[in-house]
Amino acid sequence: MGRYVSAMNESPETLLPLRDAVERATGRRPGVSTVMRWCQKPNRYGIKLRSRKLGGLRLTSIQAVEEYIDRTTAAADGAAMNVSTSRQIERAHHAAMRELDEAGI
Repeated sequence: MGRYVSAMNESPETLLPLRDAVERATGRRPGVSTVMRWCQKPNRYGIKLRSRKLGGLRLTSIQAVEEYIDRTTAAADGAAMNVSTSRQIERAHHAAMRELDEAGI
């Protein structure tokens, strides 16, 4: 995820307080304990909301909320989805960049 910045520089990966990110992604403002549970415990489909902790504040992004909703919906509907973590995606990106560097591209 991105960095914690003001809403004026907002992008889908901008880190926001949990309830703010959910509200911007869905138009709804769930209780703090609900969103904390989404981050800390996998739901019945084994999916958790990606988040980061900065000091005493837990943050997430609009994109992470949308991914959580999409993956949960797909699992509930029985559809297979890509379950790559952000760390796996980052590793694949770095491997591809190394490969391009080695090829001189």
